Amino acid sequence: MREKYLEEDALLLVEQNFYFLQTGAFFTTLSKEYNLSHSCNLQIIKEFDKAQVYRFNENIIRQVLENAKESSKEETILFEYFVEMNAFRGICMAMVEALKLERGFKHFLQEKLAHQFDSFVDIISFVRNVLSHNIHADIYLDEKDYEGTLKRILRCRRDPNVHFDFLYSRDLEEIQSPAPEYGFKCTINFQNLNNNTPFLEVISLWELMMLSELCFNLVIAYRLSKTS
Repeated sequence: MREKYLEEDALLLVEQNFYFLQTGAFFTTLSKEYNLSHSCNLQIIKEFDKAQVYRFNENIIRQVLENAKESSKEETILFEYFVEMNAFRGICMAMVEALKLERGFKHFLQEKLAHQFDSFVDIISFVRNVLSHNIHADIYLDEKDYEGTLKRILRCRRDPNVHFDFLYSRDLEEIQSPAPEYGFKCTINFQNLNNNTPFLEVISLWELMMLSELCFNLVIAYRLSKTS
């Protein structure tokens, strides 16, 4: 019974982090298009009870908003970066925790992803490990980010050049995709990874977005399978 609740908590975290990612993108776009530092009340107060009130720093909020407005649409601002990296980390951490449990969600993914299940686990574990250790600008790999995954791959006598190729129309038909060719590919050669390699050279920001969306959609598909 406890594992049932642990699984549900993990799946809920995947969903919540994906909502956070989507809403964060909206507020990022809003802050770049509109000068919120002058059009909004920046005196933000959070009351916990009558004796406990916290006042947020108006100057810091204004500085972040002004930086956003001065940035181009292509530039990544501080708020945007931390939303994305924290969401990626949260989604992959929750997925890994859910898959540690020998329950329905893991069995569902094993059936859906078939021979690609292990590759999927390798990739989300790698992302979880890297972003658990740091999410500051210019993330570089450390041996502890990938050595555990590489050892598991070699122990299972699998190819360390991990390739994941996902197509919604083929692999997850219950989730309606915007186009028949909608999907993504991701390849990581764990044997070629080195310390101080830039994280985003191993897996791109677009791949992280698509991976996060897939995690969310797998949770949705699993929930649909339980109600059908």
